Amino acid sequence: MTTPQGILVASDLSEHSGLALKRAANLARDLGSRLELLHVVEDTAPDFLPLQEQPSRSSSELIEHAFKQLHAQARKEIPEGVEHLCRVETGKAFLTIIHAARRMPAGLIVVAAHGRHSLRDLFIGTTAEKVVRKGGLPVLVVKNDPRGPYRRVLVPTDFSAAAGRALSEARRLAPDANIDLLHVFALWGEGYLTSSAIRDASQDRYHREMKSRASSAMSTWLEDIGIDDRGIRQRISHGRPGALIPKVAARLAADLVAIGATGRSRIESILLGSVAEHALWQVPCDLLIVHPAGFRFQLP
Repeated sequence: MTTPQGILVASDLSEHSGLALKRAANLARDLGSRLELLHVVEDTAPDFLPLQEQPSRSSSELIEHAFKQLHAQARKEIPEGVEHLCRVETGKAFLTIIHAARRMPAGLIVVAAHGRHSLRDLFIGTTAEKVVRKGGLPVLVVKNDPRGPYRRVLVPTDFSAAAGRALSEARRLAPDANIDLLHVFALWGEGYLTSSAIRDASQDRYHREMKSRASSAMSTWLEDIGIDDRGIRQRISHGRPGALIPKVAARLAADLVAIGATGRSRIESILLGSVAEHALWQVPCDLLIVHPAGFRFQLP
């Protein structure tokens, strides 16, 4: 994978988006990528503004006000020597971000994680979730204040093409980091074994067999995607991926989790669950989500 053509960081002018801007600026400097800042003025004022501060202004006044705030945020968070461009556009936030990234063209979108705040967010999704699901480009969701380059990266894998791209992108963004490659497996039918003696013996045997198979599959997968495994620690665990990934990330003190996503629709995610979207809110560190090659959502 080549160095990203550019980095687009979406800012809603909040304190959280300042962390995303700082991380994006550091990456742009280290990668030699151009950096663009984008704020989207929607029909309603941002939720983070108190009611008494929500301005009743014309569209042009809102744009001018946002442009000044965006420049002020850039002066505060971007180190000297990092060239950047500030843009303010109007429209639906997630659509405008994706269109701007494709037009740029960007190789990476950086957004801040704010968490869910309402029932509407649960069913419709936040801007970050929508950009992840429909953008097609790698999306870095920033949760923490950058303290330097990424040093410990966890990459969950199901041996898919998307997981391979996530690993490649993680190495590109964090070339000096220690990488832990994690595969999580579950045993079919284990809950139906009622006798504890049979259950313990069967599980022990199946655990050994599954770990052996997964270890061989991981080595083959790394060879197939052309990744040198030097500097990569392979981990194979039993459990549920959505629950185990955040726990492993916390135990390892990872500062980045890079995960492949399939880009399923929201209703499928509600009914079936999505490991990538679960991790978006549960992992304690920054999250990089990468789609398989060729994924492109048709935007309105």
